[in-house]
Amino acid sequence: MIRSRLSALLSHGLSAAQAAGAIAATPPVTFSLERREDDLAHYSSSEALRLARIVGAPPRTIAEAIVAHLPPAPEVSRVETAGPGFINFWIDDVWVLDQLREIVHTGTAYGGSNHGEGASVQVEYVSANPTGPLTAGAGRGGVVGDALARLLETCGYDVTREYYVNDAGHQVEILGLSVYHHYAATLGEEAPFPADGYQGDYIAEWATRIARDDGSRWLGNGVPSNPRAFEARAVEIGLAEIRRDLDDLGIEFDVWFSEQAMRDRGAVEEVIQTLDGRGFVAERDGAIWFIGGAGEDDRENVLVRSRGDPTYFAVDIAYHQDKFAARGFERVIDVWGADHHGHVPRMHAAMQALDASADTARLEILVTQMVGIRTDGELGRQGKRSGRFVTLREVLDEVGPAATRYFFLSKAIDSQMEFDLELAKREDPENPVYYIQMAHARCAGIQRTATTARTADGAASLTADDVALARRLLAFPEVVEDACLNREPHRVAHFLLELARVFHSYYNKHRVVTDDAVRTARRLELVRAVRQVLANGLGLLGIAAPERM
Repeated sequence: MIRSRLSALLSHGLSAAQAAGAIAATPPVTFSLERREDDLAHYSSSEALRLARIVGAPPRTIAEAIVAHLPPAPEVSRVETAGPGFINFWIDDVWVLDQLREIVHTGTAYGGSNHGEGASVQVEYVSANPTGPLTAGAGRGGVVGDALARLLETCGYDVTREYYVNDAGHQVEILGLSVYHHYAATLGEEAPFPADGYQGDYIAEWATRIARDDGSRWLGNGVPSNPRAFEARAVEIGLAEIRRDLDDLGIEFDVWFSEQAMRDRGAVEEVIQTLDGRGFVAERDGAIWFIGGAGEDDRENVLVRSRGDPTYFAVDIAYHQDKFAARGFERVIDVWGADHHGHVPRMHAAMQALDASADTARLEILVTQMVGIRTDGELGRQGKRSGRFVTLREVLDEVGPAATRYFFLSKAIDSQMEFDLELAKREDPENPVYYIQMAHARCAGIQRTATTARTADGAASLTADDVALARRLLAFPEVVEDACLNREPHRVAHFLLELARVFHSYYNKHRVVTDDAVRTARRLELVRAVRQVLANGLGLLGIAAPERM
């Protein structure tokens, strides 16, 4: 990683300048660098401006002293100070081209690192209630969570992917009564439809399926003969459809965690008792409350309603206690939908109450924003309870898994997005995922047709375009690390789109196979490296890298 090499180089220069008495002693410094895409520099560091406050000297003086004491490095062609104290680097062209062989040799591992050092991370995502088909919004959370898990693994973390199955509680009860209403009607009986029941057509379809497969075994007097078992039957159908959609989208889980199983072993009551013993519980108006957060939104929240059943909050506390205390994950990352935004501060408060000594950063909660589906120029409204929503299955059937994944990953997690179905279906350069996949297929095609090309070793005279394309490939490990550490998989999506743009432009300007055998060899090596980076990046996004299109 060039950035790491330059950071180490600057640290060496600082130490040498201090040893020579040119700069006063300081605590250890890690130099950060910015990769630039302009004519001012290839990389730049502003660390001298921050050191000025510690050293008590002008930042320009500090920068000049560091530069004066830098050892020679093969990757650096030039280094200068600029402005009030910036240190600018230019990377050597010959060195850049020499790295292409290393990219090809590293293969699928290129871009990875051991930053995580094997730390255990649980990533929980999707976790949609099995009360209906997955919505497009749930699909976005699923794709984001899956991409994050891939990034974390690539950066050296031990990742567990988990889906939390809400197969208990009030929503499941309402689901059971909603389905039973149609089930009874199918068999010629009457049953009331719950006031806040689920309205979608799928409810009647599930009911018909149960009546067909199970006959009259669930009929009772207006309610199922065995309500909990009937609810489980409905949940079973819902989960089967969810699994199918996720499988088709290329999303897999290591663990499907059952809320009902956790409730059955008394985990909810146990965690409330623990909070009570630590002074974070109060009883008021017949309900049990969590008392302990410092903020307005997390200060007081109900754990057990006056009618005796635990709230979603209480169950979620027990679930997260299981993640940390029972299963020992070092870090937990939750990917939630926009409707859970208000749940974030109280969850942090509850986990801090359970273990005041724990690092609160161990629990990360990422909230994906809303998805609008644009079709025929109009945005559709989303609402599972009303039955008016665009399902993930509809999106998949319309545009396929590759476009679905890319479009969901093309925007920052915390930004709202409009999914343009018409654009996602296009097979031309206007469709970004098609454009990227075409770049990979074009590389594969060049390699196929060049199998008989005459090549030779030696120093080739290459153009600035060759070097610029190669230098872009060397940025890939930095993009991957930044995307992982900042939980921003869209960085990889943007990098791939820009790489595809640069490569297509390069292809239109330059011949890879030429009469110059040495130049042909170097350019074929460049094409192999481009293909490898495109394949690795698409793999991180969970998107296929086709060899023909």
